[in-house]
Amino acid sequence: MIPLKLSAIADFCVGQLVGNDLTLDKVMTDSRADCSGALFVALVGERFDAHEFINTAENQGAVALMVSRKVDSQLPQIIVEDTEKALGQLARFVRQEVNPKVVGITGSAGKTTVKELVASILSLKGSNLKKSVLATKGNFNNHIGVPLTLLELNQEHEYAVIEMGANHKGEIAYCASLAKPNVSVINNVEPAHLEGFGSIEGIADAKSEIYQSLGENGTAIINLDCEFASKWQEEFIDCHKITVSRHKDAHFSANNVHLNSEGLVTFDLIKRHLTGKDSVTVTLQLAGLHNVSNALVAAAICSQFEVGLNTIKQGLEQAGEVKGRLNLIAGQQGCLIIDDTYNASVGSVKAAIDVLVSKEGEPIFVFGDMGELGAESERYHKEIGAYAKKQGVEKLFATGTEVAHTVDAFGDGGSLFADKEALIAAMKGQLDSKQIILIKGSRGARMEQVVQALQESKQTTKRGG
Repeated sequence: MIPLKLSAIADFCVGQLVGNDLTLDKVMTDSRADCSGALFVALVGERFDAHEFINTAENQGAVALMVSRKVDSQLPQIIVEDTEKALGQLARFVRQEVNPKVVGITGSAGKTTVKELVASILSLKGSNLKKSVLATKGNFNNHIGVPLTLLELNQEHEYAVIEMGANHKGEIAYCASLAKPNVSVINNVEPAHLEGFGSIEGIADAKSEIYQSLGENGTAIINLDCEFASKWQEEFIDCHKITVSRHKDAHFSANNVHLNSEGLVTFDLIKRHLTGKDSVTVTLQLAGLHNVSNALVAAAICSQFEVGLNTIKQGLEQAGEVKGRLNLIAGQQGCLIIDDTYNASVGSVKAAIDVLVSKEGEPIFVFGDMGELGAESERYHKEIGAYAKKQGVEKLFATGTEVAHTVDAFGDGGSLFADKEALIAAMKGQLDSKQIILIKGSRGARMEQVVQALQESKQTTKRGG
């Protein structure tokens, strides 16, 4: 964060400073983490109140506090009405002071991959290379994570690549109001977080909040392969629009898409302009044909910052794997594991199955529950079982409540286990070198534990996406 005095923070957060004025450049909200030299913000949620952990934060090195009520501490305190609101106000101020070019990314799947691709490309454009690009870390993409990301901005940052997720309406609008993106994209819309939005149309409306913050100088990247693309093109008429598509004519499109001899995606990236078309051939270090769409979106975003096709090609090709996203790992007894445990939506599961069956060997699918599908959960879990069978998956190992429907739809070759331990034990008894094993589930399913149990003791990561 840029260095700021506590008195200045108190002013633009409409708070009261009690105690000595200090200058600091770090903000923390987790009392368990290293808080050395930081302002600790005591957030309050439905099930927690960080005011109860002030002493822990002090012991972890915090030098000042932001609280919604005065606490018993010798540290300086900024007392505000609402610490969560004040965190956002502070983030908005820092974003305005640094004033980088900001990219906003949302969607049901692929957000993290697009973020990493964009960051890779822009790192070649910045005057200080990688130090000039700030990108969301991990899954810090909600109403708390976005402000914390923005608070990491400093004067070296020329670009900020901000991932935005949501589990309720209004969350993306809030995050976008803080980040104020110059360029925004909805990567796709799929059945995910249905519990919070009620329907896929509700999801689309919530995602579209990211376009609402764009003014006439902003650019909306529209994925024409999404069923809501025409709706967004009609609704958001004030901003500039750039289109992408794998299957239709667009500003950015792809041709000659195929998997090379190493199983990596190769394609011709085509950019349409007023006088014709330019193209470059790109080979991604990522598995799965679906990553072509992610690459097109990243290319379209970066083109808005005057990045040429050759630089885009270089950035796309140098981007490495995202942990838990189609990572290829050496397993026990010579099997190959596809670790796609970062999260799971209906679309991402189908894409992962496509990667699985594209590889030589016996395709085995290990599956945990997809979360937050609400009343549609049974339907979508059955859909995955039928899809896996249709695509040629030979065996299904599943654990969880909802995946019972997946096993039923899969039929012969499907097995349901009471817990991950029982699943792991059953699999260890039949591993061999001919098997390709896809492991996937939503975050709550913790399927990475299965990966850890089945991989070689010394992990060997081959290729991923």
